[in-house]
Amino acid sequence: MNVWLKKLKNHPKYQLWNMKEIELKDKEIYEKYIQETTYEASVWSSNFTYLWAHTNSTKVNIFKAMIDGLLVTFILSHKGRLYLPCLPFGKADVEHLVDVLLKCAKLCFEWNQQSRYFNKSTINPINSIQLDFLKTSQRFEHYFREERLTGLERHYSIDKLLDLSGKDFSKVRNKINKFNRMYPNLVIRNYQPDDFQSIMELGEGWENTSGGKYRRIIDGFYFEPIISHYKELNHIIIVFELDGKIIGMTTVEILPTGQAWGCVTKFIKDYHGISEKLTIEVIKKIHEINPQVKYINVGSDLGSKGLAFFKERFRPVLNYERYAVFYKY
Repeated sequence: MNVWLKKLKNHPKYQLWNMKEIELKDKEIYEKYIQETTYEASVWSSNFTYLWAHTNSTKVNIFKAMIDGLLVTFILSHKGRLYLPCLPFGKADVEHLVDVLLKCAKLCFEWNQQSRYFNKSTINPINSIQLDFLKTSQRFEHYFREERLTGLERHYSIDKLLDLSGKDFSKVRNKINKFNRMYPNLVIRNYQPDDFQSIMELGEGWENTSGGKYRRIIDGFYFEPIISHYKELNHIIIVFELDGKIIGMTTVEILPTGQAWGCVTKFIKDYHGISEKLTIEVIKKIHEINPQVKYINVGSDLGSKGLAFFKERFRPVLNYERYAVFYKY
Protein backbone atom coordinates (compact mmCIF):
# COMPACT_ATOMS: atom_id res chain seq x y z
CA MET A 1 0.00 0.00 0.00
CA ASN A 2 1.28 3.46 -0.91
CA VAL A 3 2.56 5.36 2.15
CA TRP A 4 0.21 8.30 1.54
CA LEU A 5 -2.79 6.03 1.11
CA LYS A 6 -1.99 4.24 4.35
CA LYS A 7 -1.59 7.57 6.11
CA LEU A 8 -4.95 8.86 4.84
CA LYS A 9 -6.76 5.73 6.01
CA ASN A 10 -5.38 6.35 9.49
CA HIS A 11 -6.42 10.02 9.53
CA PRO A 12 -9.25 10.95 11.96
CA LYS A 13 -11.26 12.62 9.15
CA TYR A 14 -11.21 9.37 7.17
CA GLN A 15 -13.45 7.75 9.79
CA LEU A 16 -15.40 10.89 10.69
CA TRP A 17 -16.43 11.52 7.07
CA ASN A 18 -16.89 7.83 6.25
CA MET A 19 -14.37 8.06 3.43
CA LYS A 20 -14.31 5.07 1.09
CA GLU A 21 -12.75 4.37 -2.28
CA ILE A 22 -15.45 4.62 -4.90
CA GLU A 23 -16.76 1.53 -6.66
CA LEU A 24 -18.93 0.88 -9.68
CA LYS A 25 -21.94 0.28 -7.41
CA ASP A 26 -21.67 3.90 -6.21
CA LYS A 27 -23.18 5.13 -9.47
CA GLU A 28 -26.62 5.07 -7.87
CA ILE A 29 -25.69 7.33 -4.93
CA TYR A 30 -23.80 9.75 -7.19
CA GLU A 31 -26.76 10.06 -9.53
CA LYS A 32 -29.09 10.70 -6.58
CA TYR A 33 -26.93 13.49 -5.15
CA ILE A 34 -26.16 15.01 -8.55
CA GLN A 35 -29.89 15.24 -9.28
CA GLU A 36 -30.39 17.05 -5.95
CA THR A 37 -27.53 19.50 -6.50
CA THR A 38 -28.56 23.17 -6.28
CA TYR A 39 -25.88 24.66 -8.55
CA GLU A 40 -25.47 23.55 -12.18
CA ALA A 41 -23.46 20.34 -11.95
CA SER A 42 -22.32 20.58 -15.54
CA VAL A 43 -18.53 20.20 -15.58
CA TRP A 44 -17.54 17.50 -18.08
CA SER A 45 -15.25 15.69 -15.66
CA SER A 46 -17.61 15.73 -12.66
CA ASN A 47 -19.90 12.87 -13.61
CA PHE A 48 -19.70 9.47 -11.96
CA THR A 49 -18.32 7.56 -14.94
CA TYR A 50 -15.30 9.83 -15.27
CA LEU A 51 -14.67 9.89 -11.52
CA TRP A 52 -15.00 6.11 -11.21
CA ALA A 53 -12.72 5.65 -14.21
CA HIS A 54 -9.89 7.15 -12.17
CA THR A 55 -9.92 4.03 -10.00
CA ASN A 56 -8.27 2.36 -12.99
CA SER A 57 -5.30 4.74 -12.91
CA THR A 58 -2.14 3.60 -11.17
CA LYS A 59 -1.36 7.18 -10.15
CA VAL A 60 -4.33 8.10 -7.96
CA ASN A 61 -6.89 6.81 -5.49
CA ILE A 62 -10.34 8.36 -5.45
CA PHE A 63 -12.66 8.55 -2.46
CA LYS A 64 -16.20 9.55 -1.65
CA ALA A 65 -17.09 11.13 1.69
CA MET A 66 -20.24 12.38 3.38
CA ILE A 67 -19.71 15.83 4.93
CA ASP A 68 -22.69 17.64 6.46
CA GLY A 69 -25.12 15.97 4.09
CA LEU A 70 -23.11 16.54 0.90
CA LEU A 71 -21.33 13.95 -1.22
CA VAL A 72 -17.69 14.99 -1.58
CA THR A 73 -15.08 13.43 -3.86
CA PHE A 74 -11.35 13.46 -3.03
CA ILE A 75 -8.41 12.44 -5.17
CA LEU A 76 -5.14 11.35 -3.54
CA SER A 77 -2.15 11.13 -5.86
CA HIS A 78 0.48 8.51 -5.17
CA LYS A 79 2.91 11.37 -4.57
CA GLY A 80 0.72 12.69 -1.78
CA ARG A 81 -1.39 15.49 -3.20
CA LEU A 82 -4.98 15.63 -1.89
CA TYR A 83 -7.65 17.69 -3.68
CA LEU A 84 -11.25 17.80 -4.91
CA PRO A 85 -11.85 17.04 -8.62
CA CYS A 86 -15.30 18.65 -8.45
CA LEU A 87 -17.64 20.53 -6.13
CA PRO A 88 -19.60 18.55 -3.52
CA PHE A 89 -22.94 17.21 -4.72
CA GLY A 90 -26.28 17.53 -2.97
CA LYS A 91 -29.00 19.95 -1.95
CA ALA A 92 -27.44 23.01 -0.29
CA ASP A 93 -27.53 26.78 -0.50
CA VAL A 94 -24.31 28.60 -1.29
CA GLU A 95 -23.39 29.25 2.36
CA HIS A 96 -23.69 25.58 3.28
CA LEU A 97 -21.63 24.66 0.20
CA VAL A 98 -18.90 27.13 1.23
CA ASP A 99 -18.92 25.70 4.77
CA VAL A 100 -18.25 22.22 3.41
CA LEU A 101 -15.59 23.52 1.01
CA LEU A 102 -13.81 25.19 3.91
CA LYS A 103 -13.66 21.93 5.84
CA CYS A 104 -12.27 20.15 2.79
CA ALA A 105 -9.82 22.96 2.03
CA LYS A 106 -8.38 22.91 5.54
CA LEU A 107 -7.79 19.17 5.37
CA CYS A 108 -6.21 19.42 1.90
CA PHE A 109 -4.02 22.35 2.96
CA GLU A 110 -2.70 20.63 6.09
CA TRP A 111 -2.19 17.40 4.18
CA ASN A 112 -0.41 19.02 1.23
CA GLN A 113 1.90 20.92 3.56
CA GLN A 114 3.22 17.55 4.67
CA SER A 115 3.56 16.21 1.14
CA ARG A 116 5.08 19.54 0.02
CA TYR A 117 2.37 20.50 -2.47
CA PHE A 118 2.35 24.09 -1.23
CA ASN A 119 0.77 25.90 -4.18
CA LYS A 120 -1.67 23.40 -5.64
CA SER A 121 -5.37 24.07 -6.06
CA THR A 122 -8.01 22.71 -3.70
CA ILE A 123 -10.68 22.17 -6.39
CA ASN A 124 -9.88 21.51 -10.04
CA PRO A 125 -11.83 22.16 -12.20
CA ILE A 126 -15.03 24.16 -11.89
CA ASN A 127 -16.63 26.20 -14.66
CA SER A 128 -17.71 29.82 -14.91
CA ILE A 129 -21.36 29.21 -14.08
CA GLN A 130 -20.36 27.37 -10.90
CA LEU A 131 -17.91 30.12 -10.00
CA ASP A 132 -20.66 32.73 -10.38
CA PHE A 133 -22.82 30.71 -7.97
CA LEU A 134 -20.01 30.46 -5.40
CA LYS A 135 -19.36 34.19 -5.60
CA THR A 136 -22.88 34.94 -4.41
CA SER A 137 -21.36 34.21 -1.01
CA GLN A 138 -19.09 37.00 0.22
CA ARG A 139 -17.21 34.46 2.29
CA PHE A 140 -16.12 32.56 -0.79
CA GLU A 141 -13.82 35.33 -2.02
CA HIS A 142 -12.56 35.87 1.52
CA TYR A 143 -11.32 32.28 1.77
CA PHE A 144 -10.73 31.29 -1.84
CA ARG A 145 -9.31 32.61 -5.09
CA GLU A 146 -9.70 31.29 -8.62
CA GLU A 147 -7.28 30.88 -11.49
CA ARG A 148 -8.33 30.51 -15.13
CA LEU A 149 -7.48 27.23 -16.85
CA THR A 150 -6.86 26.81 -20.57
CA GLY A 151 -9.66 25.95 -22.95
CA LEU A 152 -13.42 26.31 -22.94
CA GLU A 153 -15.95 23.67 -21.97
CA ARG A 154 -18.23 23.13 -24.98
CA HIS A 155 -21.92 22.21 -25.05
CA TYR A 156 -23.72 21.52 -28.32
CA SER A 157 -27.43 21.97 -28.99
CA ILE A 158 -29.07 18.62 -29.82
CA ASP A 159 -31.87 20.31 -31.79
CA LYS A 160 -29.51 22.37 -33.93
CA LEU A 161 -27.38 19.35 -34.80
CA LEU A 162 -30.44 17.33 -35.71
CA ASP A 163 -31.46 20.11 -38.08
CA LEU A 164 -28.04 21.16 -39.45
CA SER A 165 -29.62 23.94 -41.46
CA GLY A 166 -28.11 27.25 -42.53
CA LYS A 167 -24.65 28.36 -43.52
CA ASP A 168 -23.28 27.85 -40.00
CA PHE A 169 -23.41 24.09 -40.53
CA SER A 170 -22.48 23.99 -44.22
CA LYS A 171 -19.02 22.47 -43.60
CA VAL A 172 -20.46 19.72 -41.43
CA ARG A 173 -23.20 18.98 -43.96
CA ASN A 174 -20.73 18.89 -46.84
CA LYS A 175 -18.37 16.52 -45.04
CA ILE A 176 -21.19 14.16 -44.08
CA ASN A 177 -22.71 14.21 -47.57
CA LYS A 178 -19.35 13.37 -49.11
CA PHE A 179 -18.79 10.61 -46.55
CA ASN A 180 -22.21 9.13 -47.35
CA ARG A 181 -21.45 9.15 -51.09
CA MET A 182 -18.04 7.53 -50.62
CA TYR A 183 -19.18 4.82 -48.21
CA PRO A 184 -22.75 3.79 -49.10
CA ASN A 185 -22.23 0.34 -47.55
CA LEU A 186 -21.51 1.72 -44.08
CA VAL A 187 -23.36 -0.09 -41.29
CA ILE A 188 -24.26 2.02 -38.24
CA ARG A 189 -25.19 -0.10 -35.26
CA ASN A 190 -25.07 -0.46 -31.51
CA TYR A 191 -21.99 -1.95 -29.88
CA GLN A 192 -22.07 -5.65 -28.98
CA PRO A 193 -19.77 -7.36 -26.44
CA ASP A 194 -18.28 -9.43 -29.29
CA ASP A 195 -16.88 -6.16 -30.69
CA PHE A 196 -14.61 -5.63 -27.69
CA GLN A 197 -11.30 -6.78 -29.19
CA SER A 198 -11.90 -4.86 -32.42
CA ILE A 199 -12.73 -1.72 -30.43
CA MET A 200 -9.52 -2.07 -28.40
CA GLU A 201 -7.51 -2.41 -31.61
CA LEU A 202 -9.30 0.62 -33.03
CA GLY A 203 -8.37 2.61 -29.92
CA GLU A 204 -4.74 1.59 -30.18
CA GLY A 205 -4.65 2.60 -33.83
CA TRP A 206 -6.26 5.96 -33.04
CA GLU A 207 -3.61 6.66 -30.39
CA ASN A 208 -0.88 6.06 -32.96
CA THR A 209 -2.44 8.34 -35.59
CA SER A 210 -5.12 10.92 -34.78
CA GLY A 211 -4.38 10.78 -31.06
CA GLY A 212 -0.92 12.16 -31.71
CA LYS A 213 -2.45 15.58 -32.38
CA TYR A 214 -4.04 15.78 -28.93
CA ARG A 215 -1.41 14.70 -26.43
CA ARG A 216 -3.29 16.28 -23.52
CA ILE A 217 -6.21 13.91 -24.07
CA ILE A 218 -5.25 11.01 -21.84
CA ASP A 219 -7.95 8.35 -21.91
CA GLY A 220 -5.74 5.26 -21.89
CA PHE A 221 -6.59 4.25 -18.34
CA TYR A 222 -10.34 4.65 -18.69
CA PHE A 223 -11.11 3.64 -22.28
CA GLU A 224 -11.08 -0.12 -21.67
CA PRO A 225 -12.99 -0.07 -18.33
CA ILE A 226 -15.77 2.11 -19.75
CA ILE A 227 -16.21 -0.19 -22.74
CA SER A 228 -16.09 -3.27 -20.49
CA HIS A 229 -18.74 -1.88 -18.12
CA TYR A 230 -20.85 0.10 -20.58
CA LYS A 231 -24.09 -1.57 -19.47
CA GLU A 232 -23.61 -0.78 -15.77
CA LEU A 233 -22.61 2.78 -16.70
CA ASN A 234 -25.63 3.21 -19.01
CA HIS A 235 -23.41 4.15 -21.91
CA ILE A 236 -24.60 4.34 -25.49
CA ILE A 237 -21.96 3.07 -27.91
CA ILE A 238 -22.34 3.57 -31.64
CA VAL A 239 -20.17 1.51 -34.01
CA PHE A 240 -19.36 2.21 -37.66
CA GLU A 241 -18.69 -0.96 -39.64
CA LEU A 242 -17.58 -1.08 -43.28
CA ASP A 243 -17.12 -4.35 -45.16
CA GLY A 244 -16.96 -6.26 -41.89
CA LYS A 245 -14.37 -3.94 -40.30
CA ILE A 246 -15.04 -1.50 -37.45
CA ILE A 247 -13.73 1.89 -38.57
CA GLY A 248 -15.15 4.14 -35.87
CA MET A 249 -16.96 4.28 -32.54
CA THR A 250 -18.25 6.82 -30.08
CA THR A 251 -19.73 6.53 -26.61
CA VAL A 252 -22.06 8.89 -24.76
CA GLU A 253 -24.16 8.87 -21.62
CA ILE A 254 -27.33 10.67 -20.58
CA LEU A 255 -26.53 12.18 -17.19
CA PRO A 256 -28.75 12.79 -14.15
CA THR A 257 -28.42 16.53 -14.91
CA GLY A 258 -30.55 15.98 -18.02
CA GLN A 259 -27.62 16.63 -20.35
CA ALA A 260 -25.76 14.14 -22.48
CA TRP A 261 -22.03 13.64 -22.02
CA GLY A 262 -19.69 12.88 -24.90
CA CYS A 263 -17.13 10.44 -23.57
CA VAL A 264 -14.82 8.65 -26.03
CA THR A 265 -14.54 8.75 -29.83
CA LYS A 266 -12.10 6.62 -31.84
CA PHE A 267 -11.85 6.23 -35.61
CA ILE A 268 -9.57 5.47 -38.52
CA LYS A 269 -8.62 8.88 -39.86
CA ASP A 270 -8.36 7.73 -43.49
CA TYR A 271 -12.14 8.00 -43.90
CA HIS A 272 -12.75 11.65 -44.70
CA GLY A 273 -15.65 13.10 -42.69
CA ILE A 274 -15.91 10.20 -40.26
CA SER A 275 -15.56 12.35 -37.13
CA GLU A 276 -18.41 14.63 -38.22
CA LYS A 277 -20.54 11.61 -39.16
CA LEU A 278 -19.93 9.97 -35.76
CA THR A 279 -20.92 13.15 -33.95
CA ILE A 280 -24.22 13.56 -35.80
CA GLU A 281 -25.16 9.89 -35.61
CA VAL A 282 -24.71 9.79 -31.85
CA ILE A 283 -26.78 12.97 -31.56
CA LYS A 284 -29.56 11.15 -33.42
CA LYS A 285 -29.26 8.21 -31.03
CA ILE A 286 -29.51 10.45 -27.96
CA HIS A 287 -32.64 12.08 -29.34
CA GLU A 288 -34.14 8.70 -30.18
CA ILE A 289 -33.61 7.47 -26.62
CA ASN A 290 -34.66 10.68 -24.86
CA PRO A 291 -36.08 13.60 -26.89
CA GLN A 292 -36.02 15.78 -23.75
CA VAL A 293 -32.21 16.04 -23.78
CA LYS A 294 -31.29 19.46 -25.18
CA TYR A 295 -27.50 19.63 -24.81
CA ILE A 296 -24.45 17.43 -25.06
CA ASN A 297 -21.34 18.35 -23.09
CA VAL A 298 -18.28 17.47 -25.18
CA GLY A 299 -15.68 18.76 -22.74
CA SER A 300 -12.88 21.25 -23.07
CA ASP A 301 -10.68 21.88 -26.06
CA LEU A 302 -7.80 22.12 -23.52
CA GLY A 303 -6.35 25.07 -25.37
CA SER A 304 -5.68 23.01 -28.51
CA LYS A 305 -6.36 25.13 -31.58
CA GLY A 306 -7.09 22.09 -33.71
CA LEU A 307 -9.56 20.63 -31.24
CA ALA A 308 -11.18 24.03 -30.67
CA PHE A 309 -11.56 24.51 -34.44
CA PHE A 310 -13.21 21.10 -34.80
CA LYS A 311 -15.67 21.68 -31.94
CA GLU A 312 -16.58 25.14 -33.23
CA ARG A 313 -17.85 23.52 -36.44
CA PHE A 314 -20.79 22.24 -34.41
CA ARG A 315 -21.57 25.76 -33.15
CA PRO A 316 -21.54 25.15 -29.38
CA VAL A 317 -24.28 27.15 -27.67
CA LEU A 318 -22.63 27.14 -24.23
CA ASN A 319 -18.93 27.91 -23.86
CA TYR A 320 -17.89 27.92 -20.21
CA GLU A 321 -14.53 29.10 -18.95
CA ARG A 322 -12.73 26.67 -16.64
CA TYR A 323 -11.11 27.45 -13.29
CA ALA A 324 -9.03 25.99 -10.50
CA VAL A 325 -9.88 27.14 -6.97
CA PHE A 326 -7.20 27.84 -4.35
CA TYR A 327 -7.60 28.12 -0.58
CA LYS A 328 -6.28 31.38 0.93
CA TYR A 329 -4.50 29.86 3.91
